[in-house]
Amino acid sequence: MRIAALALMAGLAGCSLTPSGSGSECQSDSQCGDDVCARSGECLARSNVREVTIKWTVNGVTADVSSCSAHPDLYLQFDGADYGDTLRFAPVSCRQGSFFVDKLPKRYVQVELGSEGGAGDVSTIDATTAQAQFDLFQ
Repeated sequence: MRIAALALMAGLAGCSLTPSGSGSECQSDSQCGDDVCARSGECLARSNVREVTIKWTVNGVTADVSSCSAHPDLYLQFDGADYGDTLRFAPVSCRQGSFFVDKLPKRYVQVELGSEGGAGDVSTIDATTAQAQFDLFQ
């Protein structure tokens, strides 16, 4: 019984819990044939990814060393249409004021931005501009 459990665990160790369009995991486009390696680590058709920019200010002012001093590190979490389908980036430097993702799967329709260990704000990614805008800590 113990051997069967170990064999099952070994078999599952390479499985991704992220849904995939083509079922392939990747680290670079060269592993995806005609598709691209999305930032979620899966091979997807070019038509299923997009470039997205997230921008933020802090209490209405430009994000910089001074305005970000209380919260220097942020997190960004992209949420898919299906519950539990997330892609997270952390730490993200607050003073950047923006974050760009070049091959984000289109199924990610909203983004949460906040400080590590704290609550975040959620915004829908605009389908036309592929952007989301935040004013943090207001």
